[in-house]
Amino acid sequence: MMNPFTPGATVSRAVTGSSASVALGAGGGLQVMVTSAAGNTIAFIKFGTSSVTAAVTDTPILPGTVQVFTIATTVTHVAAIGTTATTLYFTTGDGE
Repeated sequence: MMNPFTPGATVSRAVTGSSASVALGAGGGLQVMVTSAAGNTIAFIKFGTSSVTAAVTDTPILPGTVQVFTIATTVTHVAAIGTTATTLYFTTGDGE
């Protein structure tokens, strides 16, 4: 049986050519929905703690897509990097 995604808080990150992290929304769950703005820029993300950094060898997020990831209970932040500017949205929650 599939459990629909139940969203919590959303945070955004303006992605540039330098890695930067953002704290995930409070009161979330074990899943994070990543939404990429439409365009032609691929971003790369990595989940971790406040010191996490992303590289272009990490998980790619294609433009105009939505993906859901399961994260460890120790994850508090997500870092992102890209080759040109774009925006990513990270929504914590539970479900698929």
